Amino acid sequence: MNSLNLCFILKSSRLGPFQEEHFEKDYQSVYKPAVKFLYAHPDFKIAFSFNGVQLEFIQKKYPEFVDIIKQLISRKQVEIIGGGYYDPVFPLLLPLDRSGQIEKFTSQIRLLTGKRPRGVLPCGSIWDYSLITSFSTCGMDYVLLDESLIPSEKLKFIPLIMSEKGKSISILPLYQSLKPSASMQASDYCEDVLRRVQKSSRSIPSYFSECPRTASVFFSHEDFVTLLDSGWFEQFISFSKNSGDSELKLLTPGAAVKSVDARIPAYIYSGMSSDIAQWGIKPYESVKLDKRYPITIYDFFQIYPQSNALYNRMLYVSMLVQQSHGDKIRKNTAREKLWEAQNGDGFICTSKGAFVSSTFRQQAYKKLTEAEKILRECSPFKESISSFDYSNSGLKEYVCRQNRYFAVISKIGGAVRELDVFQNSGNFADNLNRAQDFEGFTDDYDRGLFLDHIFDDAEFDAYLENKPAGSGVFSKYLYTETKFSEQHSEICLEASALYKGKYPISLKKKFIPNSNGMMIQYILKNESSLPLKAKFAVESSFAQTNFNQKDFNAFKLEILSDSMKQEIDTKSSSYALNESGKLSDVEGIWLTDTDNNITFVFEPNESCGLSFVPIIFNRPEYTSGELVPASMTFSSTLFWDIELAPGMEMEKTINFTILSQLKRKKIK
Repeated sequence: MNSLNLCFILKSSRLGPFQEEHFEKDYQSVYKPAVKFLYAHPDFKIAFSFNGVQLEFIQKKYPEFVDIIKQLISRKQVEIIGGGYYDPVFPLLLPLDRSGQIEKFTSQIRLLTGKRPRGVLPCGSIWDYSLITSFSTCGMDYVLLDESLIPSEKLKFIPLIMSEKGKSISILPLYQSLKPSASMQASDYCEDVLRRVQKSSRSIPSYFSECPRTASVFFSHEDFVTLLDSGWFEQFISFSKNSGDSELKLLTPGAAVKSVDARIPAYIYSGMSSDIAQWGIKPYESVKLDKRYPITIYDFFQIYPQSNALYNRMLYVSMLVQQSHGDKIRKNTAREKLWEAQNGDGFICTSKGAFVSSTFRQQAYKKLTEAEKILRECSPFKESISSFDYSNSGLKEYVCRQNRYFAVISKIGGAVRELDVFQNSGNFADNLNRAQDFEGFTDDYDRGLFLDHIFDDAEFDAYLENKPAGSGVFSKYLYTETKFSEQHSEICLEASALYKGKYPISLKKKFIPNSNGMMIQYILKNESSLPLKAKFAVESSFAQTNFNQKDFNAFKLEILSDSMKQEIDTKSSSYALNESGKLSDVEGIWLTDTDNNITFVFEPNESCGLSFVPIIFNRPEYTSGELVPASMTFSSTLFWDIELAPGMEMEKTINFTILSQLKRKKIK
């Protein structure tokens, strides 16, 4: 029987905004008991996988912990695994950002412990072959990957090796199927593991016959605490000592890699761990995986477009950082903000929170906004609008870089799909859509700002009741460009439709961005030979950028009607305020994000009606699948009655202004 090197790894939880109270809780409940146990049991070995911010917190508040870790490392009981400082999704990063995050974290570990890390445990085991060069160049000897990524015929409990363009790295599979249970006796567990190793050895080439086997298992905080409190680890140590059998050895991953000379050549396809990949086939639904193909991070983005939008924004800011010239100190500060935004929680999920929760996504948007704001101070900034395939979808978008905001206008629906205000806010256009399973309705269009609808009376009544209505005229249409002028800051779009099967209509839409907002001009034309009577509605949905479960409604609404300004209760929808579900004769609208002191002003050229609804989106919690609040949007709609004779047209204009003020300090 071959000997088995068993490696235990304790993985830090991913915490998105890196809140200190979580670090404190983890230290007291997990790491303090862990090192106490290790110090008292010198035969027990384990590897820790931190993120850089967590390690920095521990160093500052509990330096004695670092001193003990140094001793445990010198006793070869503990290994600190490396990686990216902010636990990023490595395949999404440009090579310079990959190596920068790895080297930053490596330097921190070497400074604290006197020993540099030699292995990587990627966020979510999200893998791509291009990482080989980055990891190898940064001095990493091995990478730990979930066993679901490894071809079954290669799972022989022997380290794998993969190469790319002359660079290579060892791969240690993480055998989650070998994770122990507190209800299982340690002796039974060890015997079961050894049986599996022996079984896998039957179909292995003879030159591997004398090679020690290696199995790595990682624990979450909850797994580790459960096993520690139950006394399972003491059972394990006792069994190892009393069995008198040297078949099973507990080693750190780095020591295990060094103890084995042989490697099995393998090609690992791009993918991610099975516990995340199962959510990447159908939106917010766990699906049993098959072996036909791996689920990649890019497949995941196709299912969750909000995560893909954050990725596009991150790439754009990364490009700005790379191209920035001038003040190097500011550039480095901006790069640091960029790295913070690359934390995996914003793109995937948290260890416990709602899947792709907006809380973490908005934190990433805020860091990216801060980064761009700093970059604008490196050299003279000039406002601009440009047209290119920003989203890598094959369609050109319009990117507006103005003094007060950054915005992206899409031809799909002719709507604003991203709006970042330069007062440390997130993306106000980061909206979800309602789903039947979670909200009781399914929206058949993607929400945004300045999204257009044409309704008949029945459809409009249903819309006012916050029910999906209409045939998607204009809200789901692909607009075409009729004119684009960077010099004059004009974006002219047009869409044609057949309304109700007998009314050919067209809508011309012009965006004129400026420093403080933009003007949107509409020209709706009845192209038919019949009179047209309908409702024309312009919907703008604002995501709550400081979303939390305690305060869902952070928006304040004021309207100007009959030359009188009044505040409207926004705790419920306009339909709940009166039977009509609408406010009439509105001359101006002030919508204020009270968390960030940012006010959005809508000034139509003619009085209009107004309806609104706050929407809370519930999504499955990652581990239990229970529905929890994941995001909130405040949707407001300006509308007009339309009566157009054949061949006639109507013009409407909305002046949209962004007002921001610094937060007032509270007087103690």
